[in-house]
Amino acid sequence: MTKVLLHKTYKARKPGTILDIPQLEADSLVALGLGQIIKEEAPASKKAGKGADAE
Repeated sequence: MTKVLLHKTYKARKPGTILDIPQLEADSLVALGLGQIIKEEAPASKKAGKGADAE
């Protein structure tokens, strides 16, 4: 599944809505200019502060 941010109304969904749809449908929306694919970023890892500067 691919996340798409809508720029225009699509299937009664307003612009600014994020859809989780199959890749083929997402590519079609981008080709028609109705939305853009959102790339998911991995969350930043947090390391435990056990170094010299830990308080």
